[in-house]
Amino acid sequence: MTAAPTLPKAEYDVLNIVALKKMVTVPDLAEATGRPEDAITEMLSELTGRELVAVAGGAVLPTDGAEPALRASADEHYAGVRSDPAVADLVDRFETVNAQFLVTMSSWQQIDTGGGHKVANDHTDAAYDEKVIGRLEKLIRRLTPLLDALTGHDPRFAGYPGRFATAMDAIDAGGHELVSSPTRDSVHNIWFEFHEDLLRTLGRERTE
Repeated sequence: MTAAPTLPKAEYDVLNIVALKKMVTVPDLAEATGRPEDAITEMLSELTGRELVAVAGGAVLPTDGAEPALRASADEHYAGVRSDPAVADLVDRFETVNAQFLVTMSSWQQIDTGGGHKVANDHTDAAYDEKVIGRLEKLIRRLTPLLDALTGHDPRFAGYPGRFATAMDAIDAGGHELVSSPTRDSVHNIWFEFHEDLLRTLGRERTE
């Protein structure tokens, strides 16, 4: 079996975003990485040649080979992160925060009426929804120390706080679809992308 390739860091960053988002465009990748579109196109040509991405109709998708290549590359690029005891301590705390996030998202989708009975949240109770949004805001703030520590190892992690802030600003302005929309850069999607990114960076597997 051919060993998975170890990618240069710039190519890793691009492939990582493709894998996180499942389908993405060149302008999206340019915005996410801060690199010009022609540089992104050149890297995609390399990744296509390695059979790690496929490009169809302007959309970039990961192939089956993407995940092994990302794991092998992360082993090399993030050895320093994995050996940082401060990061390890913060990640242990994150597991608790993540469990609370899952419960909070469930509360957004369903209302517990008592006795173990739940009904779909039709979002007609503004006070209830605001309480859930308030809990989300607190949970996002609790990510700050971990994101700061990760950013100290790799500046690309600095993009997550801005994405969360943009989503929360839209929610506070009435765009409540940014809580959990599967097709927008919602709090739900950003959080789950961050969690997958974190696990890949640390070489861990998802437990829930």
